[in-house]
Amino acid sequence: MERERDESGQYTEQVTLDDVLAVFEGADLPVLTASEVAEELECSRPSAYNKLEELVEQGEIQKKKVGARAVVYISMDR
Repeated sequence: MERERDESGQYTEQVTLDDVLAVFEGADLPVLTASEVAEELECSRPSAYNKLEELVEQGEIQKKKVGARAVVYISMDR
């Protein structure tokens, strides 16, 4: 699938922060991995990860390390 570009030729944003927050709202538990968010939004894992990290920086969600390289993201609003 070819990505859309805006008037200046830049790729348009496919996944918004609101899209990611909506995944948390619809989840059975408010704890998700980047892979789960990517699967739900049908985007790449790095794209989901970047949005999740941005939401952590903004204080919208929290991040918890659960293994050597594994983290989960937690919505505290539920």
